[in-house]
Amino acid sequence: MIISKRLIVIVLTLILGGVLLQQFISSYQELERKKIQDKLEKTHSDAMIRAKAGIDVYAALVSSLKSHLKNTPTFPTEIELQKYLNDLLGEIKFNDSIVVSYMDTNHVFKYVLTPKTIDAPGLKGVSLKGLLDKERIKALDKLMTTDNIRIFTPINLREGWVGFPFNFTVHDKQNNVLGYMAPVINAKYLLDYFYEETSKQEFVHKFIVKDTVDLTREVVYNKTKIYNNNRDPEYYKNFKISEDDFIYSNINVFGLNLKIGSAYKEKTEISNTIVYLAYLWYFIISLAIIIIFYLFLKNKTLNRNLNLANTQIKTKNTELEKSLFKIETLIKEIHHRVKNNMQMISGILSLQQEESNDEAVKSALEQSKSRIHSMALVHEKLYGSVSLKDIKTKEYTKQLLDFVEEIIGVKDLNLEKTVKIDDDLIFDGDTTSNLGLILNELVTNSFKHAFKMDKINSLEISILKKNDHYLLVYSDSGPGLPENYNFEASESLGMQLILILADQLNGEMNYSNDGKSTFKIQFKPIEVSFSD
Repeated sequence: MIISKRLIVIVLTLILGGVLLQQFISSYQELERKKIQDKLEKTHSDAMIRAKAGIDVYAALVSSLKSHLKNTPTFPTEIELQKYLNDLLGEIKFNDSIVVSYMDTNHVFKYVLTPKTIDAPGLKGVSLKGLLDKERIKALDKLMTTDNIRIFTPINLREGWVGFPFNFTVHDKQNNVLGYMAPVINAKYLLDYFYEETSKQEFVHKFIVKDTVDLTREVVYNKTKIYNNNRDPEYYKNFKISEDDFIYSNINVFGLNLKIGSAYKEKTEISNTIVYLAYLWYFIISLAIIIIFYLFLKNKTLNRNLNLANTQIKTKNTELEKSLFKIETLIKEIHHRVKNNMQMISGILSLQQEESNDEAVKSALEQSKSRIHSMALVHEKLYGSVSLKDIKTKEYTKQLLDFVEEIIGVKDLNLEKTVKIDDDLIFDGDTTSNLGLILNELVTNSFKHAFKMDKINSLEISILKKNDHYLLVYSDSGPGLPENYNFEASESLGMQLILILADQLNGEMNYSNDGKSTFKIQFKPIEVSFSD
């Protein structure tokens, strides 16, 4: 009976999951369609903002030019007008893509200049009446009766590019009409705002003047003569795009309406990958539920047996934990007793040192005490560590250094000590014991032979990780060892001990005396520790 109820719950859950899955897929597809449309609208909106900013630059240029002509004491010559044009453009990179023409009241070219050339197309003295239709001439005649700036429909220039003609009337100081100025600015600079690298490959744009004339960055298709052999590869008619796929906005520039459309070059389809994955997920989950239900029935008895076994395992684990605690306590006691025994040996050596009058014997006993203490310190650190085998190297080094200074240091010695070891660096007991003995020999040697009362002394210890090994660097401010000193043939017990310990650490020692007496020992930690 219980099994039947569970089966009914599973069937109802699968049905509910199927309904929710279908709702999810519908919501996902609607969201993806919205994302596609939002991306198109954002690209179009961003381009419109940039284009309006470009138009503001154009308008400012034309307004500045008009103001200059109005305020000059005398009407400027071609050279003067060209100089002002260059000053006006400044950092704006129009190059030669701006032509400023001055026509008299009979529509005859008086000036034709760019920032770099004067009358390059040879239009000076030519009448516009032979180049433009009668309607445009009438509009220019009407313009000379006003003081407004007007922009006319784009034209194909002889210079080989499409221009936006801005026109305004010019007067002399008696306010007589002299004619009009026609700054013609390259349309490409405006239209390029729509072809940022991020959208060029994905979107296409349409530019319509007065709802009838197509405009590209290279040509305006208004049935006039085309002087430019180049064609814009991004022209919307090069792509098969439905009119319904475009979104439009309008820009009004001094009475000229520029209609701009944007669309995807290729119709963006919603990926069905997520849909297929969702159906696959539903199938896998449904199959998993059925299998789980089957395994549940099959393993019900096994679970009871496992629970019994778990109870027995917990009992055993409790017993093992108690045994482990006893073992850890025993290991700590061993380390503690070893440390105490070493300290007892050190005390015996101290008594022996006091009884001897031989300075050589006292020195040897003192060195033995220091070596024993370095090893005892290892057991003290192991006794206090959680793992009973790892020792914090920096803490150990500082305590060892303090002990040597206390035992054999000279009172009021001016000594600067530097320990450059990572706070988290740890080694096991064997490795630390070897390092401690090496450092004990080096520090003891520095106190005996390197440091002087009449100067500032320094001592520096560092351990750095280098690939698969470590580097111990020890230096002091002493005069150092004699040149060509032979470590292998040295009769010094300390030097022999350092070489032996370095060899036990699978390392090698190098010595240099360039400003400071420096020992460098490359080594690898010992793999097996006696504390394991």
